[in-house]
Amino acid sequence: MQSPNQARANAARRRQAETGEPYAAALKAVRADRLRKLDDITKATAPPAGPGPKNFHEMPVPETLTELVRYHSHRITRYLYLAMDEGRWGQDFAEWQRMTLYKLTDALEHLNLLIGTISAYLRDEGVEQHSLRRFLQLNGDHQVEAYLTPRVEEHLAGLTGQPAPEHSVVWHSVGSDIAARSGWSQPERHEVLEAALYALYANYPDDSKAFNHLPTALRERVLALVPLARDLEPAPPEVDAGGSR
Repeated sequence: MQSPNQARANAARRRQAETGEPYAAALKAVRADRLRKLDDITKATAPPAGPGPKNFHEMPVPETLTELVRYHSHRITRYLYLAMDEGRWGQDFAEWQRMTLYKLTDALEHLNLLIGTISAYLRDEGVEQHSLRRFLQLNGDHQVEAYLTPRVEEHLAGLTGQPAPEHSVVWHSVGSDIAARSGWSQPERHEVLEAALYALYANYPDDSKAFNHLPTALRERVLALVPLARDLEPAPPEVDAGGSR
């Protein structure tokens, strides 16, 4: 039996042969077709709408969730940095294996906890199960439930000001501090990381308004970092008058 990845790769090759488009474009189209089909399936199998569902389009994004994303993104990025740094020592392959996988699984723990806590929050706010499946790009409810671990429920309780579950260890306290922007949470460090990521990845200066939605202090910090980030980018290849490189 083919794995899902292999099946998509084969479908992309068939599409490439039929259309002549590059493999990457064909694979992107195959993935888009799959997501459309999944969306159609979830809509077709969704239970009848109940009375008065919330109109989330008319609700602002809760600040506790944006702080939650910032907190865990900071931790994830730190572990990724540590994993990359292991490769800079490079003298002991056995040590590299152990330490790199330690760091990557620590990052994965934070990512799974972040995904699960957001999903549990949305569940409690009345987001329907078929929507959660679609947002998480999953096929079955059991895959959604796999994210909703006791650690997630503990973290969510702290984030939303609920009592700590029995046998709570640390994540309730972390959730409370994220909501309060204190203690375990370090908003000033999060803002440094956020500024660096904007400077590296935002579509600026091609989009001159790329930073307009940011608070003034953060926008000024990003603009100060942009020249440093752009200096790291390789120069485009020179083209002579005849059009060759």
